[in-house]
Amino acid sequence: MNKVDTYLRAATRDNTRRSYQSAARHFEIEWGGFLPATADAIARYLADHADSLSINTLRQRLAALAQWHIDQGFPDPTKAPVVRKVLRGIQALHPSQEKRARPLQLEQLDRRPLKPRVSYSSSNQPRPAKLLPR
Repeated sequence: MNKVDTYLRAATRDNTRRSYQSAARHFEIEWGGFLPATADAIARYLADHADSLSINTLRQRLAALAQWHIDQGFPDPTKAPVVRKVLRGIQALHPSQEKRARPLQLEQLDRRPLKPRVSYSSSNQPRPAKLLPR
């Protein structure tokens, strides 16, 4: 492997690579799609999985399919207007509930007062102040 290949491989994390491979397998094997795909096939894939997969998962699948097409030298069908419009429609009809942390109660804040502390890096440069327990 030459230096360029080494750097190209290092540019994509192993988890991302596995995730993209899994997405391509799901498209081909579980859904029965063919790669290279058309924009219409990808739009149908999204519509078929709109009820069962979150919008973020669908976006990740689109990114994986886009990367597969780019890597293989094919035009990217995920950028087609029909695909983008279907994704917007899914997001409108299946809004995701954002998970929010419970707010801190005043009693909890009173228990652990915080004060700013400045820490220094190894080169004695001050870092931004952090709120740390006293």
